[in-house]
Amino acid sequence: MSTTTPQGIFVRTETVLKMGQQLNISLPDDERAFTSKLEEIADGGLVLTVPCDEDKCPIRVPQGTSLTCDFFDGTSYYRFAVDFLRRVNENIPLWHTDKPIKVQKIQHRAFVRMKTEMPMVLRLFDDAGKEKKMIFTTTVDISGGGICFRLNRHLVVGRKVSVELGEIPGIGFLNQMAIVRRCAESDEGNSNEKTEYYIGAEFAGMDSKVRDKLINYIFDLLRKACKHTLRH
Repeated sequence: MSTTTPQGIFVRTETVLKMGQQLNISLPDDERAFTSKLEEIADGGLVLTVPCDEDKCPIRVPQGTSLTCDFFDGTSYYRFAVDFLRRVNENIPLWHTDKPIKVQKIQHRAFVRMKTEMPMVLRLFDDAGKEKKMIFTTTVDISGGGICFRLNRHLVVGRKVSVELGEIPGIGFLNQMAIVRRCAESDEGNSNEKTEYYIGAEFAGMDSKVRDKLINYIFDLLRKACKHTLRH
């Protein structure tokens, strides 16, 4: 499976960072995400609570380690990178970092799209709702609201389909009805190949708990993809 970091815009640090914000922190060469809180914002840096691992042990990192931080403010998703400067043991252990020059704003959390190639099964139905065809293909991107995938045939906008994805953490096997909202011819092929289409479909009737777990999975993919690319 391959992934691509979604695009966003950059905003001024002082407009979005607030004391008390909960932050997710990713470390280089570590697939886990740790939780911290923004305790202080100074001219020269940030002060964060020391994150702990799953055994409640404080995380230790060497000076100069690049930290990727992200948070959700109720409307949009943000991320930024800082360098670890030092640890201070006061009433609570604290991390001091430098201050990010820029913060990247993605978009509304539910609609963050992650470019990712995953094997999937598409099921087509006739007018009576009986299964007509099963097709194996790959995704182009996915969000909490829908999915885009490749297909070597045209689908009519408004058609109902079923999409199936393999093991997703927290969900397992995902079998979800969707409605085709877009069908666009791909420009990646050539005259000797069969026409390929990009199909955009909106999830229909997805359980809110399943949607939240899917969004969390997408954000985990995003953190891993951007960990080594975001710099200040």
